[in-house]
Amino acid sequence: MRPILLDLPLPGGLHFPVGAYGTFLVIGMLAAAWVSGRHGRRLGLRRLDAFDLGLWLLAAGVAGAHLLYLAADPWSYFADGEAGGGWAASLGRGGMAYYGGLAAAFPVLWLWGRRRRIPYLDLLDFVAPLGALGLAVTRVGCFFNGCCYGEPSGLPWAVAFPIGSQPQQAQAALGLIAPEAPSLPVHPVQLYETAAALAMFGWLWWRFPRRRSAGEAVAAFGLLYGAWRFAAESLRADADGWRPGANALTFNQGLSLVVIALAGAGWWAARRAARPPWSHAAPAADGPLEHEPDRPA
Repeated sequence: MRPILLDLPLPGGLHFPVGAYGTFLVIGMLAAAWVSGRHGRRLGLRRLDAFDLGLWLLAAGVAGAHLLYLAADPWSYFADGEAGGGWAASLGRGGMAYYGGLAAAFPVLWLWGRRRRIPYLDLLDFVAPLGALGLAVTRVGCFFNGCCYGEPSGLPWAVAFPIGSQPQQAQAALGLIAPEAPSLPVHPVQLYETAAALAMFGWLWWRFPRRRSAGEAVAAFGLLYGAWRFAAESLRADADGWRPGANALTFNQGLSLVVIALAGAGWWAARRAARPPWSHAAPAADGPLEHEPDRPA
């Protein structure tokens, strides 16, 4: 666990801490923007376009993810001490809910695509693998930060977190360990999700140019991630009110069922409509378009 990757000295005896979570969040955005250059050309997007889109989605995603986190656990914002301290403090503790960021991205993506007259479903298909890649990288930041932790496990790869970490404090509050002891070994669910999201990214990246209908890739991402998140929640212990052996559905499992239902309906609608994927004439490398193609009404 290393929530602060670097502590940069500044003039006047000041310091600038570089947090692990925020660092990997930015790395994930940059990685997604970099790899988007290749298949983005099918939509007439240059690398600068993809980077611009990434910045807008990052801003919307951070705000939406944090707002949903606070809605589900307002104590993290309003409480005193280490669990509270306002927006910055809860954000530093990994205070984000992925589904909130996902929901906030939809209207921003629609507005961004409308200005460039790119069909919305095709743009959604375009960002689906990029969202999976960004998630994969960001979950590494969660692991370093100690948030989004798993329940106790006796598996050989289970990880014990140090004194003062979120899982250690939660286990001490439940009486599972002494206050001065490290945490019990837990499932590294953050790394499980990194592996799962990388697999989703690889499949969606391969699938994008082979779509049979517009909207197919984003619906597949919703189905895959919703199913994964529903299953993974059974291994997590960071939900409010978690107790050993608890079997109740978590807040995120309920959201996962909604996502699965919506994505399943979207998949069926996309295949039923059977609108062929839209593509743009390929531009010269980061240069002007050779011609303006006909765009759908």
